[in-house]
Amino acid sequence: MNKKEYFEKILDRSTEELVKELFPNGITTQEKIGIRKLLESVVELVMNQERNFFLENDKDNKANGYYERSLNTGSFKLNINVPRDRKGKFRPQILPDPYKRVNEDYIDLLMSLVSNGYSESKIDSTLKSLGLNYSKQHMDTIKKQLMERLNDFKTRELPSDAFVLYIDAYHCDIKEKNKIRKASVYVVLGIDLQGNKDIFGFYTFFSSENKADWIKVFNDLIDRGLKRIMLIVSDDFPGISKAIETLFPYTDHQLCLVHLQRNVRNQMDKEDSQVFNKELKNIKENSLDYEDGLEKLDDLCGRFKSKYPNFIKHIQSNKERYLCFLKYPESLRKHIYTTNPVESVNSMIEKVRINLGGYFQSVDILEINLLIQRDNLKNKKWKKPVPAFKGSSYEILQLFNKKFSIQTQNY
Repeated sequence: MNKKEYFEKILDRSTEELVKELFPNGITTQEKIGIRKLLESVVELVMNQERNFFLENDKDNKANGYYERSLNTGSFKLNINVPRDRKGKFRPQILPDPYKRVNEDYIDLLMSLVSNGYSESKIDSTLKSLGLNYSKQHMDTIKKQLMERLNDFKTRELPSDAFVLYIDAYHCDIKEKNKIRKASVYVVLGIDLQGNKDIFGFYTFFSSENKADWIKVFNDLIDRGLKRIMLIVSDDFPGISKAIETLFPYTDHQLCLVHLQRNVRNQMDKEDSQVFNKELKNIKENSLDYEDGLEKLDDLCGRFKSKYPNFIKHIQSNKERYLCFLKYPESLRKHIYTTNPVESVNSMIEKVRINLGGYFQSVDILEINLLIQRDNLKNKKWKKPVPAFKGSSYEILQLFNKKFSIQTQNY
């Protein structure tokens, strides 16, 4: 084995050890792609800011576009756009020498900037180990740019019409005013009339959810341009139904059927819950239409009403919301009876929380990580419309126009 091969083998092993530290349960191909995209974005952000500082001290010089470069980091190969100056004097400090590969400290630096919550001591020690001369001004400016990206995302214009919004709560610990507090983050994932998927917003609350908070959430969506929603899928959060009725009176509201099945297991004994959920599954999969489903659910509830009166009363009072998905084309039903699409986003951010030691350093750190996950999904998995919705887009548009044209006439 020659010297170069030996050197590369050591670096590959170093990167693998870092990945094991960040992802102790193993890393999927999708997670590896996400890490690569994250590293590319952060490297380019830092390099652009470096060039800005460099040009401030050379008034006769100007930016001169970019050149492409591949950067090997052991297990990761980054494809980055390196900024240039007109005089050819600028070279980003964050880049290793052209003949060098990057060690684990370099990866650690990039992860520190985002995933480790901007720990000043962590970043400082990593910079010193690399011999990089970044001032506090440099780091403050880079953080400011990331916060501007977050603000741009949270205030950006939304489509006026949406087919479905999925809303789910992610519960976690966040450090606020030197205390670790319990928080709920409500992630709103939307699919437009053409089947395009995106996160419309995320909202962090330290108090228990209520109608007033949901009014704030929906008013924010409205202020950013969202006017008409065909369907909202959520869990039975306190106050959400009243808020939807107030601000989106013509929108259908589907309560997550999967959450209902979990509640059945919690509220009924084992034998009864198995019977009830088996029948509930049959209603979900074999009902002819909405009215047929309601009739079957009434019959099912009648069998258990005497034994579980309060729980059955709750189900029956929400039966239209639990079976709302049956109003829609059969090809779409399996995609709109549960909040699972947004829960997958929450599971990704949960992995970040675990890697950070169990809590987020601030609300900003949590939301920046959510934004990074969203960007990764938009660049890859969500780049094209969801096939099931795209295939039914004409039928969706007909239903949408019918619903809102009739409501407008009535209004």
